[in-house]
Amino acid sequence: MPDIALFGMFRPWGGTYRRLMNQIHVWTRDGWSVELVTFRDGEMFYPDEMPSSVQCVHLGTRGKLATTLALWRYLRRRRPQVILSVNHISNVILAQVGRLPDTGTRRFLSVPNTFGESEKLAAEPQRREQKFKEIRRLYPRSDGVIAVSDGVRDDLLNNVGLRGVTVERIYSGSVAQVTLERAGEPVDHPWLADKTCPVILSAGRLVPQKDYATLLRAFARLRERREARLIIVGKGRDQEELEALSKELGIQDAVDLPGFVDNPYAWMARSDVFALSSRWEGLVNVVMEALGLGVPIVSTDCPSGPREILAGGRYGILVPMKDPDALAEGIDRTLRGEAPQFNREDAVRPFRAETAAQAYLDFFGLQHPKQAVQA
Repeated sequence: MPDIALFGMFRPWGGTYRRLMNQIHVWTRDGWSVELVTFRDGEMFYPDEMPSSVQCVHLGTRGKLATTLALWRYLRRRRPQVILSVNHISNVILAQVGRLPDTGTRRFLSVPNTFGESEKLAAEPQRREQKFKEIRRLYPRSDGVIAVSDGVRDDLLNNVGLRGVTVERIYSGSVAQVTLERAGEPVDHPWLADKTCPVILSAGRLVPQKDYATLLRAFARLRERREARLIIVGKGRDQEELEALSKELGIQDAVDLPGFVDNPYAWMARSDVFALSSRWEGLVNVVMEALGLGVPIVSTDCPSGPREILAGGRYGILVPMKDPDALAEGIDRTLRGEAPQFNREDAVRPFRAETAAQAYLDFFGLQHPKQAVQA
């Protein structure tokens, strides 16, 4: 019988799963048993790093109704103390389990992104309101909702209008010891292995939310002032469009989009600036990791994560969204040595895996390590 079950349509890698992995390592180290539960084409994430004690149960279902029934049967059979879902579709399914006979398991939902700030939803008012109604109707059927930032919590309460359930803000555990250890591994990229000029790094899915077009335009302006190179790590549907834009801007020889890399921390640690150009976020995993590695950060002041992580600009430079000139100036200022100076330990403490793991246990009502309970 697991203590904690995690439910979602898991992918092999991704920022949300990296944060969960960090917390899983803390929980299992402290004696809590963890099990993954997935559906559709989900699979175990980061399988090479997952503790051997953690198993992944596939429900063998695809549709919401079939998955709801299968999940309810799983809870009756395995009896975890708590189960946590990790995104909207899994939140909806887990919340619908609340309509069935009680299994004795406490059910918690987590929200990694803002809904009200999504440009796609904003462009489709009818779909936006349907989603908001679904959240208002179903999320209160859980025992609690975890928002990854104050901005996400405010969005749920003020934009979505969620009521009737406790919404707790718990920062994700993005900074872990393994991050620092892996940052020292070698990097197979000539711009980082044998650096001849500053390298700006960004990382994330190549999708409109990340607004890499603005970053490319900012980099083109930066190149008018100084020699530099830009690496954008990640995969996504915008790759061809971004490659075409870099050629149009005449910067293709100084820009590389290498796709997914197994160890982004080593790349990050060797860069001179980490740049984020997003239009919206929940809480930005890569910004917290860059902060933990001591890499200077320039970020758009998008809703909702960067301002919280960077303490309003005390730990990095914040610039307006969709403004290539401001982004270029922020990067240039950083390269000139004008980045904010601060105590890194104070900055990263809220985002450490140990801090997050304990906060989740407290919200779950599992305040004591399993060993202490058995004693």
